[in-house]
Amino acid sequence: MGSAKKIASGVIWSLIVNLVNAVYGFISVPILINHFGKSEYGIIGLAMSINVYMQLMDMGFNSTNVRFFSSWLAKKDYIKTNKLFQTSLGFYGIVGFLNALVLVGISFFSSEIFNLTPDQDSILKTLFYILAASAFVSWSSSCFDQLIKATENVAWIQRRTIIPKLLQILILFITVYGNLSISVYFFLTTFALFSIIPMSVSKIKKETPFINFIPKIDIVTLKEILPYCLNIFSFSIFQFSFYNLRPVFLGMQGTMESVADYRVLNGIIGVVSMFGSVFLNALLPSAAKAISQNNKEAYYKVAYDGTKYISIVLSFCAFGMMTVGTEVITMYVGNSYLYLIPWFNLWLICTLGVHNQAISSLILAGSDIRALTYNTCLASLIGLVTAWFLIPYYQIGGVVVAFMIYLLVQYIFYYFYYWPQKMQINSKRVFIRSFLPPVIYSTLIYLIINEFIPAPSDKILITFLTKGIIFSVLFFIACYCSISKEERKKILALIKK
Repeated sequence: MGSAKKIASGVIWSLIVNLVNAVYGFISVPILINHFGKSEYGIIGLAMSINVYMQLMDMGFNSTNVRFFSSWLAKKDYIKTNKLFQTSLGFYGIVGFLNALVLVGISFFSSEIFNLTPDQDSILKTLFYILAASAFVSWSSSCFDQLIKATENVAWIQRRTIIPKLLQILILFITVYGNLSISVYFFLTTFALFSIIPMSVSKIKKETPFINFIPKIDIVTLKEILPYCLNIFSFSIFQFSFYNLRPVFLGMQGTMESVADYRVLNGIIGVVSMFGSVFLNALLPSAAKAISQNNKEAYYKVAYDGTKYISIVLSFCAFGMMTVGTEVITMYVGNSYLYLIPWFNLWLICTLGVHNQAISSLILAGSDIRALTYNTCLASLIGLVTAWFLIPYYQIGGVVVAFMIYLLVQYIFYYFYYWPQKMQINSKRVFIRSFLPPVIYSTLIYLIINEFIPAPSDKILITFLTKGIIFSVLFFIACYCSISKEERKKILALIKK
């Protein structure tokens, strides 16, 4: 299978997995809030947010490994590929141990850090211990997917990912009908993720039979990848901090109810954001390959066409969700949460910022991202300071406004400096021809539907289906008319394959 087919297959299967995640998120949040209570459910969100922040200990190895694995496999340098894999095993093993120590350390001071009752603090400590116990295995197996991605088998990874998600859905219903505690539910859900490790090992042995699974840190290999790794880390530490400190700030400056509100909205909106990462994960190996081979045609195809298709998908998801937002939240957690609608819509508009992911794959496949690091640092600091001071007044609204400001700082830099000056990409073409068209017709369709189809209080499901179907039909008609005949033929041929 060629690179184009592998990218397409990876994107399609990633979309399927995201739909499964969406179904799980849609059913799990209201079920868990109803079963455990809003404040207790907020504790789960807080524990997960803190542990996710521990992913900073990756230090950029994730993207670095995919880039170097892809480049060395393309050059058939199997010795370097194996040394990097063994080095990663050793590095991630150490990180897993440190991650566990940090979580246990935080648990000692959790009552002083967060606004918790004694019972809530006891639950949070238990969740930290569970995460600490799983940390070593989770980190040690991190490089498995990185190597598999480098072989351009993103579709296989996504198909396999469905398995633990189905297990988590099963655990969810067992929790409710078996009346399991938060701790037992969290333990089973966390360790369900490890069920696919044997499959990953088998795939690696099949695709790269020369790989050795014994951890061994090779200093020469480490020195070669370290400069790029530190570049990625310096860039990602600020971006990662901004995205993952928001719920932590809510726990410190707001209330557990605000954390639960964040989880409610993020459970819906996160699905839209994930579509951007779908393309990044699928495109990164091929982008690295194009740059290593100095393939300018492939480079600009990723930049312009990739951004166009990402923008179409994001516009459909964001404005489609806005169209049925009232109905979704009402069915999701009840009409008592409709006060979140203004922040819900603003957050959805902010998700359109993910349209840069195709160009981001080219950035990550390059070597010099220092200017990007400085801008991300500035945007993240401004966003986090904004969130810290606005949360006491607007609760979840504070983090949404902070997100909007963060994106504005980022995209002024991208469009007016980094893309045209550093990457020789025409920003005007990206905005006017790739990004803007689907946003315009999506906005018009959204406004028309909400003007002529009001939401009757007693027919929520019917209104949801009516609005959703009308939006989808009008969107696809507009989309079909806005692309060229050649693109239509390519898309139809791709769908058939």
